[in-house]
Amino acid sequence: MSSAQNLPKRTQILIKDLPFQEKYQLSHSQTDLMAYLVNVTYWAINVEGYFVIATSKIMEDLPTMGKKTIEASFKVLKELELIICKTVKVTQWQRKPKLRGIQLTQKGKEYNKNLILPSQDERVKALEKENRELKETISKLMLSESEPSTPKEEIIKKPSIPTMPTPKKSEPFIAEVIKFFGRSSEPICNAVPSWNRESTFYINSYNKLSLVTPENKYIQLKDPIQINKFWEWLFNHPNRVGDKIDFNKSPTINDLKMRFLDQNIKLNGVVNRVDDIIEVVGGVKLKLQSKNRPSSFVIDTTTKKDMIFTTQKCQDILFELLL
Repeated sequence: MSSAQNLPKRTQILIKDLPFQEKYQLSHSQTDLMAYLVNVTYWAINVEGYFVIATSKIMEDLPTMGKKTIEASFKVLKELELIICKTVKVTQWQRKPKLRGIQLTQKGKEYNKNLILPSQDERVKALEKENRELKETISKLMLSESEPSTPKEEIIKKPSIPTMPTPKKSEPFIAEVIKFFGRSSEPICNAVPSWNRESTFYINSYNKLSLVTPENKYIQLKDPIQINKFWEWLFNHPNRVGDKIDFNKSPTINDLKMRFLDQNIKLNGVVNRVDDIIEVVGGVKLKLQSKNRPSSFVIDTTTKKDMIFTTQKCQDILFELLL
């Protein structure tokens, strides 16, 4: 099987940037290729900043363009310093093929830089609305008066991969994670604080900490501060090892308990421990415990009643407040 066949099959939408075409005096074929390459950066495999694309794949997606036209257009775009080309090795594929990798220059990134597709715009607006509603809900939360704690039900715990070492030494823990996930190529987790919650972390073929963004971009982390911050967080949250959350699917009560029980959150400026998540008719109730008081249910400041959340809303709120 050729390496080009391993690339994702896409129906490409080419959007003409006529001022850009006129500025650089591009032909129609050169403009079409430029529009295609701008789109490639959203889905092609990223090898150290170069996006892998084979000529055969371009011919498949743009059947009106022949091989000679494509290669000639590449030559013009490189001479105009709109793109940079480099041969890269795709280590994720069998036989580790060497293919062309392209990178847009600053000049190339000007192509349709102000364009926002309607579907993207609608998604952004939907996320902004969800964020506003989440913040409004959080602003209504407070703890009820103290009440006796009730025994927690037995929780189905996910096996820890790997096992948690002594708190004083994180090195064995990190080494085990790298060894296990480097061999399996499975994701370590997502929803890590300070990163986009849908960014997924994994160990790449070089045994380096990497992530895949929601746009399917592959990034190997190089900043030691970011790397140390991730390992410190994972060491303190070993229950999240191997837990890749599907945000399009509502979590179960056991998912919530595995992810959040005994974790610390900050509510109204006070650090609280998640003491229990109780299933009730219509959703779940959240019980917290602070340093100076027994565990209490979260209530609505307006109604003064215990708040009942859907499991999805409970997860969103706890991720927002998690320390």
